[in-house]
Amino acid sequence: MKIGLDVAQTSAERAGCAWFADALAKAMVHVARPKGHSFVLYHQFGDWINGEPGHGTHLTGKDVEMPMRSLLPVPARALWREIEAGTADLPGSPDVVIASSFHAPRVDPAKLIYVIHDLVFWTHPDYATDATRVVCQRELGQAIGRAAAFLFVSESTRDDFESFFPGWLESSGRPHAIASGASRWAVRENLVVPKQTAPWLMVGSVEPRKNHQCALDAYELYYAQSDQPRPLKIVGGRGWHSEATHRRISALIGRGLPVNYVGYVDDRTLRAAYHEAFALLQPSWHEGFGLPVLEAFSQGLPVIASDTASLPEVSAGAALHCPPSEPTIWAKKMLQLESDPQLHQRMVQAGLARANHYSWEKTAKTVLELAEGLLVT
Repeated sequence: MKIGLDVAQTSAERAGCAWFADALAKAMVHVARPKGHSFVLYHQFGDWINGEPGHGTHLTGKDVEMPMRSLLPVPARALWREIEAGTADLPGSPDVVIASSFHAPRVDPAKLIYVIHDLVFWTHPDYATDATRVVCQRELGQAIGRAAAFLFVSESTRDDFESFFPGWLESSGRPHAIASGASRWAVRENLVVPKQTAPWLMVGSVEPRKNHQCALDAYELYYAQSDQPRPLKIVGGRGWHSEATHRRISALIGRGLPVNYVGYVDDRTLRAAYHEAFALLQPSWHEGFGLPVLEAFSQGLPVIASDTASLPEVSAGAALHCPPSEPTIWAKKMLQLESDPQLHQRMVQAGLARANHYSWEKTAKTVLELAEGLLVT
């Protein structure tokens, strides 16, 4: 079987969906290669066209093709128009294509497997831009008509889908599976006691859904009550409608609070940020999966997270959970964790155990089983 993998999002500044596509591609090659399967990576995919596709996921081997890795935007758009119109074949001629970027182009005669990361554009429309909402709604609609199977990154996301399309998965007969992510890194073994200067950490693009305002409100309350307050470090690109958050950060810094926004960082720098931190704050209003929680667990960090959507499912009791609308409760949890080293250590161990529950190898095996089943039927 030849497996097509949509890695278009990995050629741009990466967020959760891009890291999912990158890690899944690498894990699929590791799991499926011994069975004789081959692979085609698509760095331009449907309407997701990159200016510099060569920055995306790169895999080696005679069984790996990357026909669009050097294809510039104008010819890429032209080629995909022809593919959609049926006047050109999809390069590589895969048997199945796994779409991870929310795009659902025609890939006939290949069978399309569509990944649904979240439905925030419907569940929380205020937390998506107009452009994102239109694209995601259009592409999901196309996927319902075109996809041979679906992958959901969490049970929570599948439940959201069921709430909008009650009974459709069963009545349509479309195969589907839960294909959760995992940490990009192996579970950390050489743990150290965090320094007194180790910061609270928040990871994620600065946009309304991530709820940085709650973290900043909670941090201000915590800072006023802690005997030896730790700094707050914020890692993530500048997302949409982030101006008010950045003004707030600047105001806190101006008052002498040790808040540090470092922006988007590469994979190596992000892992170092986890290693150097005291605990992770994840106050999101909604997450389809919540990759930073699992990555923090894997690197030995306790987590305080929202009690909404997929986050309790991912943590399974290994995190402290708070309502995303109650910064006072967040501040109390921060003070509690800071003042109780035994609690901190228990949460570290619980998080490590939870991280071990997930692996990209398990995810890849789930996806491969789904793909193989499509070709049998």
